[in-house]
Formats: sequence, structure tokens, C-alpha cells
Amino acid sequence: MALPPKKPGAPRIGGGPGTVLPEFESGKERLANEQLSDAAGALEEELEEVKVKYEMYFIGAERMEPARRKDDLKRNIARLKNAFTRNAGIRFRIQALHARYLSYERLWLRSTREKEQGTYRRDVLKARKKAVEGRGEKGGARMPDATASATSDRSATPAGPPPLPPARPPEPAPASMSEPEIRALYDAYVTAKRSCNEDVSKLSYEALARTVNKQSPEIAAKFKAKRVEFKVSVRDGKAVLTAVPRV
Repeated sequence: MALPPKKPGAPRIGGGPGTVLPEFESGKERLANEQLSDAAGALEEELEEVKVKYEMYFIGAERMEPARRKDDLKRNIARLKNAFTRNAGIRFRIQALHARYLSYERLWLRSTREKEQGTYRRDVLKARKKAVEGRGEKGGARMPDATASATSDRSATPAGPPPLPPARPPEPAPASMSEPEIRALYDAYVTAKRSCNEDVSKLSYEALARTVNKQSPEIAAKFKAKRVEFKVSVRDGKAVLTAVPRV
């Protein structure tokens, strides 16, 4: 039986040169990708919440370390990282999330160890302050009462012109990204470049940090923002950094 004639311009399906294989995403695969994207978004929010909890723990606002939430987060990110998907965008997003968590985890472990050993910077300053106060209570040189001194000075000197009003304090500079945030940004940027088969041999953390610290105040002034964050995205098959002003 003769085969029906091939329509002009139609791709050839089969072996041999010039073969074109149709690529499509089934409904089941699309649903799985949507679930992975939602899971990644939820874990990104959880990571930010755990980060805030650790910052409060290190400054003394929280008494207990959020270790259980950190362990649960680590386990869920690892499970998500092992999930299979052919979607390059979702795969990059999960890899960036994993790299950001590892960067934060290194910082949390180091700071927790220093806090337990009493070498954490805040604990050292607190101990020095207590030592100074203790020496004052045990009969050391006591600071003169500022109110009494000011009263005696006013009674001994003639009244002069009223003091000038205090100068208005300068506007606070926009907050830049912290060292852990820049480190997480660098890890995500390297991961994105590698996923796009880009060369990362000349990319260094120091160079990225200089770029971020230089551009942050310029972008903040241009958009009148209080804070500038940088995000990693993939455009036209290349990893790029995007500045996000926070008003």
C-alpha cells in the first residue's frame, strides 16, 4: 500500500538526517512543575523566616536557637533538590535555593559555636560592660553626676545667650546587603552561570561584593529606596544580576 504524500514543509519524523522530534510538556508534567514551583516558593519564605529567627537569637531577642526549624528546612530542601524536572528555570531556582541555604548554614554554625564559646562579638562586648560596671560598684572611680555638675556650673557662671538648637542628624544611608546575603548571592550566581554553561573561572566573591556595594547607594538614590537587593535570573540563556529597590 502506498504511503500518503508528505505535506510540503512538514518535518520528517523518523531516523536519518533532518529528523525533527516534537517537544511538548504533558499535562501531568506541567502539574508536577507547578507543584515544584509552589514548593520552592514556600521553602524560600521559610528560609527567610529561619534567617530572621537566627538573627534575633544572636542579638539576644530569642532565647532558644531555631535548630529544629533549620533541620526541617534542610531536609525539605534536600528532598526538593532530588526531585526530577526537565524545566531549566525550576531546576535553577531549586539549585539557587540550596546554595543560599548552605551559605546561611555555614554562618549560623560558626556564630552558634562562637556564642557557645563566649567569643561571639556581642557576648564579648557584654562581658566587658559588666566588668566595667562591677569595678564601679566595688569602690572604683565613680563618674560625677552630670546633672549636679551642670547645675553647679550654671549657678557659678553668668547667664549667656540661649544655646543653639541641635543640628539635624543626617539622613541614614540606605542599608546595603549583609555579608551572608552577598555570599548567598554569589553562590546563586555561580550556580546559575554553570547551569547555563558559562565560564566562572574569573568570577570572584570579592569582585561581586565590590560591585554590589558600589551600585547599591547609586540605585537607592535614583529610586529613593531604603534598601537595594540583588537577585539572580536567567535571560536569553545567560545568568544576570538584577537590582530590586525596596522603597
